[in-house]
Amino acid sequence: MEGDSTLRTLNEAFETFRKASKSLEQRYRVLEKKIERLNQELSEKNRLMERTRRLAAMGEMAAKIAHEIRNPLASIEIFASLLARELEGSDKGQLAIFISKGVKRLDNLLTNMLVFARAPRPVAATVDIREIIVEVLQTTTPSMAGQVSIRCHYSGDTVIVADGSLIRQAVYNLLINALDSVRGKKGRVEITTERIMNGRDTLKLMVRDNGEGIPEDVMDRIFDPFFTTKQHGTGLGLCIVDSIVKSHGGRIWVESDRAGGATFWMEIPSSIDKEVKG
Repeated sequence: MEGDSTLRTLNEAFETFRKASKSLEQRYRVLEKKIERLNQELSEKNRLMERTRRLAAMGEMAAKIAHEIRNPLASIEIFASLLARELEGSDKGQLAIFISKGVKRLDNLLTNMLVFARAPRPVAATVDIREIIVEVLQTTTPSMAGQVSIRCHYSGDTVIVADGSLIRQAVYNLLINALDSVRGKKGRVEITTERIMNGRDTLKLMVRDNGEGIPEDVMDRIFDPFFTTKQHGTGLGLCIVDSIVKSHGGRIWVESDRAGGATFWMEIPSSIDKEVKG
């Protein structure tokens, strides 16, 4: 009987050991899978960090190249403007205007690349939105005379404290987008500003066109980088506008008319700190 009791005790101990071993083995497999998953996540994060580092390096390089290209472009634009002035009224004068306009488009593309590569950090100064709009219209619409009707209406004070160069780039991109939308047809573009109280003193700008409008299925992607519905273009224009507006603590949105045309609304606080971190 004593031998049976001892054997039973040994069997029970062995069974307990077997169950414990099986439990440990299962836990080991679970831990092994967790370690494998963590290694995969770490590897993926390392790849993302390397990709981010490379993108940052590419952005820095693109910014340096853009600066180098802008210097000769500025000279070309000056000489083309002088030629256009001297040859005013002639066919060659018109060619000089086309050269000047092409250079300005290239400069705008480079500016977009610079803003995209380096998040905008507005430096505040007193600027007049009305003067910016007039200046932008003077540089973008001469070659479209007779093809598009542009109407401007300014309501209330148009002076705000913002980064003038960034606001100019945002207005330029919005206007270029509107002009591209009405190209090839009897186009109309309407620009309005008004002063509103939206929790704080705010300047509201509207740019409306009678172009083809924006398909409903892409409305939520219109401000994404590199997204465009055009055959040509970088898809950075509206993304840059969105980035600039947000860096000023403002907001932008778009509405599209089923009958054709799009309306962009931009709200900018009338005053920002001396330096707003983007």
